[in-house]
Amino acid sequence: MDADREYQFLYRSLRSLRCRPEEPMPYPAHVISGLETQTDPSVYAWHGRKRLGDEKKPFIVWQYTIDGCGAFRSGVTGELIELAPGSAFTTLVPSDDFYYLPPESEGWTFFWLIIDHLYIVRRIRERVRLTGPVWHVQPRSPLIERALNLFDLVRAASLPDEFAEEADLFAFLTEFERLGHQILYPPLPRERILAEVRKEIISRLPTGLPSVAELSDKRGMSRTGFTHYFRRTTGLSPARFVNQVRLEEVAKLLVSSSLKLSAIAGLTGFADATHLGKVFRRHYYLTPDKYRHVMGNELSDQIKSSK
Repeated sequence: MDADREYQFLYRSLRSLRCRPEEPMPYPAHVISGLETQTDPSVYAWHGRKRLGDEKKPFIVWQYTIDGCGAFRSGVTGELIELAPGSAFTTLVPSDDFYYLPPESEGWTFFWLIIDHLYIVRRIRERVRLTGPVWHVQPRSPLIERALNLFDLVRAASLPDEFAEEADLFAFLTEFERLGHQILYPPLPRERILAEVRKEIISRLPTGLPSVAELSDKRGMSRTGFTHYFRRTTGLSPARFVNQVRLEEVAKLLVSSSLKLSAIAGLTGFADATHLGKVFRRHYYLTPDKYRHVMGNELSDQIKSSK
């Protein structure tokens, strides 16, 4: 299905959803939803300081463009961003953000969620602080599926209580944060640098772990520059990743060999079996011997069941 048809399908799906019955909600709701088409630039313009909002109890507006074009000006950077189909913006109210229908636009169709659950607002605000307020989101992505589900449940007033509403809000939050993480750490560059460094660590295990300075020099970067680049791309510090890789190798050797712990320590860059045991237990919450016993039994069961 091409992009235009995807958005048409999304719009028809939204239009087909049930409307809220004319009766009060049985609980204090923390989310409302809507679907709109705006065509008059003189009417549709929202500034985050001119909407009703409490600095101590802010709320979130999340809005997804289906057709036409809108505009969003960041109150933090001053950047003006065009909101074409597939653009989702997230703004805090009150704030200095400004979103509107520009004069040159023939119209703007979008659906929206307003969320005032304080904990979820805090989590979403922190993610937006890191990623920026405007994302491109595919119309069949898990985030849109969760947003559609919330839109439907709210309009139909089919949630029985605040606990059910909170469960669906957290499902939306999970996909929001997942996509935000992917925006911060794109899979391709992240996996590439992790694979490169993992290969270097494993090749050096018998003779000594590579230092962060050595990893930096190999890439023509300063130690500080490489550390910032690695953390920005992967979400991990180089030192933490080096430790993680050698512990993974320890875990493999525990299950695939009968080597003593002292021998495994020597092969993986630990000073001795005692040092290995302490570090391993902090990471896996099991002693090496217990891990070998548990995982060895699990592997044996898998082999038996496959015969």
